[in-house]
Amino acid sequence: MAISKDVTISEIAARANVSIATVSRVINQAGNTKAETKQKVLQAMAELGLNPSTYCGIKDPADSRSILVCLPNFQNPFNADVIEGIQNAAMARGYRTFFYAASDLRFSLYEYEKIIDQNNFCGLLLVHNVLDTEQLNKIKLKYPVVMCSEHCNLPDVSFVSIDDVYSSQIAVNYLLSIGRSRIALINSQLTNAYARFREKGFLSALSKAGLQANSNWILHITEIDFDIAVSVITSLLKGSDRPDAIYCVSDVYGAAAIKAIQNYGLRVPEDIAVVGFDNISLSKMVVPALTTINQPKKQLGHQACEILINLIENPSTPPQHILLDTELIVRSST
Repeated sequence: MAISKDVTISEIAARANVSIATVSRVINQAGNTKAETKQKVLQAMAELGLNPSTYCGIKDPADSRSILVCLPNFQNPFNADVIEGIQNAAMARGYRTFFYAASDLRFSLYEYEKIIDQNNFCGLLLVHNVLDTEQLNKIKLKYPVVMCSEHCNLPDVSFVSIDDVYSSQIAVNYLLSIGRSRIALINSQLTNAYARFREKGFLSALSKAGLQANSNWILHITEIDFDIAVSVITSLLKGSDRPDAIYCVSDVYGAAAIKAIQNYGLRVPEDIAVVGFDNISLSKMVVPALTTINQPKKQLGHQACEILINLIENPSTPPQHILLDTELIVRSST
């Protein structure tokens, strides 16, 4: 049986490695078919040049032209430029974006699946870490998924991010080059992939310089929060053994470090140098201005959204793993 002048159901079945009856059920939306099997059939059809909405009566996900964008929260100012990049890319391609803050990352993917099903979103853009890769694997069989800024260990999930390990090495090596060797790390929780990678880069740079990291100077803060960070860093400064530099994985932490140091009656950078990460607007507003690692924030969002839309419109698009360049921005805090 041919469903177009060039393609038969038998050809689709052969390409998807399923039975003709399975292809027929998918085409006619009859009976129960596993999501994984259905996706294999739809992908085979796309590879053979067929649009499901045209030939099969199956609703094409791209028809909704609405993308669900999920973040851990809206408090981190780093996300503002990422969101702008996402919106610019979506608008240019005729798509709408809907932003959602996860209530709990442990269960967020189950939450997203319900939201997508109920609202007919055509794709999912994750701007946060994924704790349950097994559930992510299941979701991507039903919907196009791309990760932005964070990424996981699934080779067939596209992402746009940076090399956090290398970027941290740049920051620490710079501090070493200006004579600082007693370096503290203010990090977020290690459930975040970027936090693990940035800590790895920190430790690697010290090790290569023949230095031992002081475990008492490696601090993990539950969220990107200025006031909490000021409190944590103030406690660090009260110790009899004090660092001569602080490397922070966020500019919010960097600004908090400057505040805590000054409140304690010390000088930045004379007594303690500070380096942040992200190069958000805040880094230029604090006094002294914050040395930081610049991330191409808008580009991260824009390119991740472009990849997602390409995947929505062509499900056979191969996965892409893109790491964008970062750079050290030297300012007065060092």
